[in-house]
Amino acid sequence: MKMTKGKVMMAVGFICIIGAMAFVVRNYIESRNAGDLADSYMTLVEQQIPDHDDGIAIPKEGEMPAIDVDGNSFIGIVSIPALDISLPIQRDWSSQNAKISPCRYKGSVYENNLIVAGHNYDRHFGRLKNLVSGDTVIITDVNGLSFYYTVTYTEIIDSYGVDLMDQGDWDLTVFTCTIGGSSRVTVRCEFTGKVVVSDQNLFNKKNIMIKIKY
Repeated sequence: MKMTKGKVMMAVGFICIIGAMAFVVRNYIESRNAGDLADSYMTLVEQQIPDHDDGIAIPKEGEMPAIDVDGNSFIGIVSIPALDISLPIQRDWSSQNAKISPCRYKGSVYENNLIVAGHNYDRHFGRLKNLVSGDTVIITDVNGLSFYYTVTYTEIIDSYGVDLMDQGDWDLTVFTCTIGGSSRVTVRCEFTGKVVVSDQNLFNKKNIMIKIKY
């Protein structure tokens, strides 16, 4: 028996709906798993960050030191209070690494040119677009130094314009893909000049101001 054109269209529509639902469910599960994985690494990274009772020198230049956690190298933590997220930063960017946590794309916090990239999972960088001028971003290195930045503005960069990511005199850039990957949500930040040396209760918001030594 031949199917009428209407039935064919209904069947195609039903298949499309099922496909869309499967896509949404898959993305939700992947995002949830990525968030859980980042949380587990976050705990392990925190445990390796030392506490300090007195002053510590701030490096003027150079690469950020890394620590090894279960075979992965991390250079610190990115915290964005407005989004209620704190995530470990891996030393090297790759699509596989980004499934675990945000990664250093290039640059160094000590040279005021750090760029951090992350996937658009909800518990990673999926809500970067919600940041506004004046919001705070904190980068904590593995020595326990926390550098405070203020969001200047957010821009959308085409996926073919990634070379624009490091153009301009920005102290810190964090970015992620839009849904579909056609462009990049890019947040530009300026260093406030505030550096805090933390004890092991940093993430319970118990900090002391650093005594800078050169």
